Amino acid sequence: MDNKFIMSLSLNVLNHLGINLYSNIPAVLSEIVANSWDADATRVDITISDDEIVIKDDGCGMSAEDINNKFLYVGYQKREQSVESPKYNRKYMGRKGIGKLSMFSIAREVDVISKKKMIDESGTSYFEVSGFRMNIDEITEVIKKEHDDSNSSSNYYPTILAVDENSIENTGTKIVLKNLKKLTTSLTAEYIKKRVARRFGIIGKEFSFSVFVNGEEVSISDRDYFHKLSYIWYFGNESKKYADYCENASHKEERNNEFLHNGVKYKVTGWIGSVDASGDLKDGEDNLNKIVVLVRGKLGQEDILSEYSEGGLYSKYLIGEINADFFDEDTLDDMATSNRQDYRKDDERFIALKKFVQEELKYIQGKWTELRNESGEEKAKELLPVIDTWCKSLQGDDKKYAKKMFGKINQIVADDDKKKEILKYSVLAFEKLKYAKHLSAIDKIEAENFEVFKDIFTGLDEIEATLYYQIIRERIEVIKVFQSITDDNALEKVIQTHLFNHLWLLDPSWERVENTQYMETTVLNALNSQYNGLTDEEKAGRLDIGYRQTAGKHIIIELKKADRIVTTSEMVKQVKKYHDALNKVLASANQSNYAFEILFVLGRPIDNNDSAENREMVANILKPLNGDMIPLK
Repeated sequence: MDNKFIMSLSLNVLNHLGINLYSNIPAVLSEIVANSWDADATRVDITISDDEIVIKDDGCGMSAEDINNKFLYVGYQKREQSVESPKYNRKYMGRKGIGKLSMFSIAREVDVISKKKMIDESGTSYFEVSGFRMNIDEITEVIKKEHDDSNSSSNYYPTILAVDENSIENTGTKIVLKNLKKLTTSLTAEYIKKRVARRFGIIGKEFSFSVFVNGEEVSISDRDYFHKLSYIWYFGNESKKYADYCENASHKEERNNEFLHNGVKYKVTGWIGSVDASGDLKDGEDNLNKIVVLVRGKLGQEDILSEYSEGGLYSKYLIGEINADFFDEDTLDDMATSNRQDYRKDDERFIALKKFVQEELKYIQGKWTELRNESGEEKAKELLPVIDTWCKSLQGDDKKYAKKMFGKINQIVADDDKKKEILKYSVLAFEKLKYAKHLSAIDKIEAENFEVFKDIFTGLDEIEATLYYQIIRERIEVIKVFQSITDDNALEKVIQTHLFNHLWLLDPSWERVENTQYMETTVLNALNSQYNGLTDEEKAGRLDIGYRQTAGKHIIIELKKADRIVTTSEMVKQVKKYHDALNKVLASANQSNYAFEILFVLGRPIDNNDSAENREMVANILKPLNGDMIPLK
């Protein structure tokens, strides 16, 4: 039987350029998809299952001659024949003709079926269908024989498959990767879609090139990171589409995309972005904190950001894609290294791009710092709402320094919980510096140097003592004011307002009143209820001050004029009125399990009798009615 197909290669070529070419499935699939692009395909279908991966396209297909002279010819350079595809004039992605060997990185057996439209000598068109199978163990055995016996042929003859025209609709190529090697990653459609989307910039209707994985179309949104970007810098107006994908970005800025290097003009497209939290760049086993380089719409270098010794915190938030088609000019030398996953660092084109990106990173660092400083206060309030109240209490330069402090904290690479902790200690440290009149120390703090923060956070006992001093001093002022207005027998409204704003004057445990608070309202309005069983007097009864604690206890405060003398009988009558009304209303609202307390604030002793015996007697009378009194003098 004549051998229809033949492959010639050496053991070194197979090991270096085939089995060890790539170590991950997305990279291998990218080589196959790139071949489909070069073949003028408009659709590629990738179907994955537990034991095989099928890649089918609707490209021009291959004849038996094409298979031998192009596909099986390792090192075939298609660009020597043409630099563009015949139908859509696409610039070829492939160059050395070795990407096909990458299939053996993940599969031990590969089936190839291809269908091409042909024209015979009479001008009649027909379809030629070819199919063959390659097995890595068989190829290795052939090469081993050649190595052991110099007279042995190194030619490998793939197994011919029985195929017919119905094997493929119209034209195209179908590749089946079988007997897959042990995979370190769970092979799912979602996983493949995301990685394929990230490795190509030419997928979508804009380029008349669609890729489907298990029937689901791959789109740019499958890259799954544009929604995470808070800032984006894009190169040239043609790259604005990337900024449009970033719906959540608060800063979008166009940058120049043309530059000179040693008298040569270069042009790039693409973008560099920043996320809000460095953790957003963690994607399972992938770290997205990198700037990839795409060439002719296909991933050429995994990360150019690693080329720089960037120590700034901002770099930990970066991600980007730079399209540098000048890396693959047909008339210039091939820049790619032998493993096809990197570029020669000494090439002038690489040096030019590296310098350009470095200058952009320097600009982005300054802008990023400025933006993070501006948003620092809002981020702090978002994490700790109480900071909003604290900020409102600041005046003059204090506000300016607080803004600086929050901006620097906002630059720190930390999760939200850690930032909350930092914010709490920072406010304490700020207060310490403020009372020491040394807020200018905040200017010396660099976000990169957390040790400086730690120095300020030391001596928390001293900070706490400072704050206690502040609290005591402020409360003494409040007490002095209260003493003044009661001594002067101020209007009841003035005293009432002062007490309402400083309830700790009555009881230190009321420092932070929570839930409902009210002044001067009826029993019904206070409890947001109505009850027809109340007497008119009870309904009209007004409460001076009241609030409800978190636990649900209702506190009612009845304020008497500072110079008025209240009798025991008068107080008992009023307490009983409130007691009966509150009981009825709470019962009707199914809140009878809530406790309540009625307090009388008096400016003069009860019955004008300030003896301990009289106070004790009145307290015992009021206790069954949940009443009590608080003398201010």
